[in-house]
Amino acid sequence: MTDLLPLAALSAAALTEGVRFLYDQAGELLRARRERRAEQSAGDTPAVVAEPAVLPAADPAAVERFSAELRALRADLHEVASGVDEIDPADEALVRRVDALRRVLEAVYGIAVTFDGETRPDDVPRTHGRIDVDAVAGYVAAVRADRPSGWIKGDVRAGRVEAGGEAIGVDLRDQR
Repeated sequence: MTDLLPLAALSAAALTEGVRFLYDQAGELLRARRERRAEQSAGDTPAVVAEPAVLPAADPAAVERFSAELRALRADLHEVASGVDEIDPADEALVRRVDALRRVLEAVYGIAVTFDGETRPDDVPRTHGRIDVDAVAGYVAAVRADRPSGWIKGDVRAGRVEAGGEAIGVDLRDQR
């Protein structure tokens, strides 16, 4: 559980509030996804959904990609978020589910989500690059770093890569 110590170190009350926050955010994302799909099927232009003031706009493609995870993790945390069950920071399985939902929301919003009173050892610069192209004839990298540090993620979707082409998620040059 060493990777989850920051969450497990929170008080039950603080962790409960964190679960409620994550649960509510996942619900808002899923509702906005449903409304966006309904508008698109009706031929309407999708409305801009206002995001909570503390978070940037969600990436709709990430919401779509992680919708099953959002739904499942939100359902797993329903009893805690609704106040039916008490949270126990020593319950490793529960803390792992909370952390999993947090990480999905971090991917959707593109930022770190750290609770008040929590110190995360991975609170380091975060880099996430994303490329979505039909074809690659030369070189393309979602992230290219000469002196990498922190958390780095690169996503590449290429319809096809031509002969001699390169499609790379993360290209780390200097690994001293």
